[in-house]
Amino acid sequence: MSQMPDTIRQALAAIGPHFNPDVLERTRALYAPLVSTAGGVEEVHDLPYGSNARQKLDVYTPSRDGKRPVLVYIPGGGFTGGDKRSDERFYGNLGRWFARQGLTVVIVNYRLAPAYGYPAGAEDIRSALAWTWTNIGEYGGNQDQMFLFGQSAGASHAASCLFDPMVREAPNQPLGAILASGVYRMTAETNSPNHLAYFGKDASKYEARSPMTHVATSKVPLLLSLAEFDPIGLSVPTLELAAAVAARDGKTPQLFYQPHHNHVSTVLSFDTGDETFGRMILDFIRTCLSTPHA
Repeated sequence: MSQMPDTIRQALAAIGPHFNPDVLERTRALYAPLVSTAGGVEEVHDLPYGSNARQKLDVYTPSRDGKRPVLVYIPGGGFTGGDKRSDERFYGNLGRWFARQGLTVVIVNYRLAPAYGYPAGAEDIRSALAWTWTNIGEYGGNQDQMFLFGQSAGASHAASCLFDPMVREAPNQPLGAILASGVYRMTAETNSPNHLAYFGKDASKYEARSPMTHVATSKVPLLLSLAEFDPIGLSVPTLELAAAVAARDGKTPQLFYQPHHNHVSTVLSFDTGDETFGRMILDFIRTCLSTPHA
């Protein structure tokens, strides 16, 4: 299994535990030349799952035959930005790599703050899962083997979709979820403009709007992930969520620490030769599929 190249490891260490638009672009520039150009994957872009211009998704599949597991990926973007396919590399790199491993992959855009605040993002994830449940068989996917994967703001929306009774529905629940470096609790001390744009400025509503508050409402198996160079404000929430799930279940949830990576390199590295995160996710999916479900 290939690992992170030394040149990228050194560059990410030099950037350190920071994240902003400049760090995003610098990290994209590091990985862009490494993204595979291999074929063998069918791509269908901009399928609508709702009436809003942002309510569209892309599907990546090795073929339309069969009934393979489905991975629904929710990209980040700080609640106010981000895109499922901002160029020809990212996040198609993720869709293509997992499709080559035998999955059908759905990558979802969602409505953005400040025009659309809480709970719009999570509601869109719910709608995208419903679309997938109904339609993914046309692309070789098995509706009964859906998995949800969110990163950063995408992980926050995914957690709300799993836990929050304002959003969650019993039908279309995934068999498991991967939550990477998300924010799961708002507090009165929160001063991030992006978080305030989505969750609002009324601190009296933060507890109810925080996915962490509602962890007890779901038993969906979780793989929680954080990176060495996540900023503290984007790593501690994963540790807090792990503690809440451990208290709920009486056992430690699966927690994957990614050394040398920063907040976005974890997902930008797919299909570049660094397969560490991808193999961990595939192992998690295989374990969930082999575990009896009620």
